[in-house]
Amino acid sequence: MIQLGFLALTGLLALVLFLWASRIASIVYDAGKQRRFKIKTALLLVGWLAYISILSVADVFTNATLPPRIPLLLILPAFAFFIYFFTNKQMRQIVAHTPPAWPVYFQCFRIIVELLLLGMFLDGQVPKAATFEGCNFDILIGITAPVVAYFTYHKRAINKKIALVWNFAGLLTLLVVVFILLSHAYFFSRYNEPQSMLGKGLGTFPYIFLAGFFMPLAVFMHVFSIIKIRKG
Repeated sequence: MIQLGFLALTGLLALVLFLWASRIASIVYDAGKQRRFKIKTALLLVGWLAYISILSVADVFTNATLPPRIPLLLILPAFAFFIYFFTNKQMRQIVAHTPPAWPVYFQCFRIIVELLLLGMFLDGQVPKAATFEGCNFDILIGITAPVVAYFTYHKRAINKKIALVWNFAGLLTLLVVVFILLSHAYFFSRYNEPQSMLGKGLGTFPYIFLAGFFMPLAVFMHVFSIIKIRKG
C-alpha cells in the first residue's frame, strides 16, 4: 500500500505540474510555442522520473558509502535545474504569469508525504524522528498551505510578509527532515543502527521519489512563492 501511495502521488504531482505549465503557456505563448513548451515539459518530467527509477532499480542509491549518492545524483541536479529555471528569461515569463496562490496551494501534497513517511516508519524503513510523531513538523506546512493561500491572495486578510515567513518556515522544516534522513542513511552507526535505511527502503524504488522528487518539488514551490512575493 505504501509503495502504491508513492507511485500514485508521483503520478498525480507530475500531472498537476504538466497541466499547470500548459495553462500558463496558453497565456504566454502562441499556438506553436505552446506545443513545443508542452512537449519539453512532458519530456522533462518523464525523463527525470525515468532517471530516478532506473538508478534506483539498479541499486545505485542503496550504497551507504561516501560520497553520498543521493545528494550528488539527485538533489544537486534538481537544484541546478532550479537555478536555470529562475534565471532563464523565458522561464521568468512563466513565473510572472503564474497566480501567486498556486505554489502555496501546491504544498498541500506534503500532508500525503508525511502520511507515507509514517507508514515507512511503521514498516521499520525510517526512524521515528523523521515522522510527525518525532521531530518532523513538515505536516503543519501542508495543513496550513490552503489557509495561507486563501487568506493572503483571495481574502487579503493576511499580510504577504506572513506568507514570506511561512515559506521560510517551510524550507526550515524540510532542512530538518533532510538532515534526519541523510544522517541516518549515511552515518547510521552513530545512531547505533546495524545498517543503513537506504537498503531497507529510502534508496529503493519507489521510495526514492521522496528524495528525488517530493523534497526538491517542495523546495521549488517555496522558492517560486518567495520570488512572487518579493516581486510584488
